[in-house]
Amino acid sequence: MATIPAKRSRTLVDSEVQGSLVRRVALHWIVFFVCNTIALTFWIRLFEQPDADWGQTFGDTVRRFLPFFVITAALIPAFVWDTLKLSHRFAGPILRLRNTLKDIKAGRAVAPLKFRDNDFWQEMASHFNDVMRLRDADGPTGPGGSEIEPAGREVSDG
Repeated sequence: MATIPAKRSRTLVDSEVQGSLVRRVALHWIVFFVCNTIALTFWIRLFEQPDADWGQTFGDTVRRFLPFFVITAALIPAFVWDTLKLSHRFAGPILRLRNTLKDIKAGRAVAPLKFRDNDFWQEMASHFNDVMRLRDADGPTGPGGSEIEPAGREVSDG
């Protein structure tokens, strides 16, 4: 069984999935930030400065809540990075499974599937390994005793 390094060296393991996730988290934080700014502006206008114009109210809101805005904006990259790191725990195992399935399809021998200790879906690797053991015990035959070619097409004996 191959030794698996404890730390991933790539920032994006599956750029399609993880890129979508990062964009979504960043978008949610930006929408949250904008909605909070609007809500605070309305609150101040309605309950603290009902006679002020909207420009003055918005300026007062920004000045008053500037530390909150700065902290919120500074947290966006931290939350995006943490989400990206967490996503490695499911994107990495799926990538490993996908590559192993490609190897099987190409007719290459594969080692038992092993995910990193902290990865999600450990049970999936265990089930995959069980299926591979059953397959190896039965030999490379499909239903009805027909041989299975590496590309997955069945060839009849007769």
